[in-house]
Amino acid sequence: MALLEVKQLTKHFGGLTAVGDVTLELNEGELVGLIGPNGAGKTTLFNLLTGVYEPSEGTVTLDGHLLNGKSPYKIASLGLGRTFQNIRLFKDLTVLDNVLIAFGNHHKQHVFASFLRLPAFYKSEKELKAKAFG
Repeated sequence: MALLEVKQLTKHFGGLTAVGDVTLELNEGELVGLIGPNGAGKTTLFNLLTGVYEPSEGTVTLDGHLLNGKSPYKIASLGLGRTFQNIRLFKDLTVLDNVLIAFGNHHKQHVFASFLRLPAFYKSEKELKAKAFG
């Protein structure tokens, strides 16, 4: 079973078909690129995968979870996220800290432990880094 399964995914905007009948499977550990000219539907496909748009037809499944109809924050909590071309990095943070911000949905530390920098905060931060970078 593929980690990400897309079956016959289609998105219509009025009479325009922005994405038509896309089917693909991505397995864990694969690195895949998506290329095409401007207006080919690349961004629309990412918006469909991440819940920004609801498909007109087809399904998106992540690790056995049907994503159709789920909100972007719920899809992100399941492990599927995205970035944008015009990223806004925190210039005073390290590269590692900028990357770790994306893992915020998986960081369930109590707010007081974070503010007071209690041992539980450092333990959680260490586990988060290990999860992010193996």
